[in-house]
Amino acid sequence: MKLSKKAKIIIFILFIAIFFYFNYSFIYQPRKNRIDQLDQQISTLNNKIEEGRKIAARLDDLKKEYAELTERLEFVEVLLPKEKDIPDFLVLLQETMDEFNIDFSNFSPQNLVQEKDAIYARLPINLTYTANYFETIKFLDRLENFPRIVDVKDLKLNPEADDKETVNVNMNMFTYVLRKGTQ
Repeated sequence: MKLSKKAKIIIFILFIAIFFYFNYSFIYQPRKNRIDQLDQQISTLNNKIEEGRKIAARLDDLKKEYAELTERLEFVEVLLPKEKDIPDFLVLLQETMDEFNIDFSNFSPQNLVQEKDAIYARLPINLTYTANYFETIKFLDRLENFPRIVDVKDLKLNPEADDKETVNVNMNMFTYVLRKGTQ
């Protein structure tokens, strides 16, 4: 079979076209796609590395901030007893009342009131007592400087009928307790 020069050129061009098509479709294009994927991964990793370097540059500041926050948490834990420390708090309150000669007739801690989305709960305490007016003032001053947070909400003073220096006191107060999930 003898082909003309024109047919040989057409077959040669057709062969070259098929060769380039298969080379493009099955070799070049998949490798180009893989190179694009790898370039994208490299870019993502470079961004993460840069972000890590920024965090590493701030590491000393972050350590200081962490130390300050830890210190503040320890301070708050002193002011806010954990639930297991409530009896100790109540004993301390009782000792303070005894120190000021407060004769209580009602001392009733209530159930904890959980605050929504707060790290603390409130412990209401209802207290009714009879004491000297000045001792009551000293007791309230001591509550203000108590080692735990105490918040007096309602305070009613009624003078006793036969002794003008003695008052009957009815008060509602709260102390705050760290919730179980934050300990």
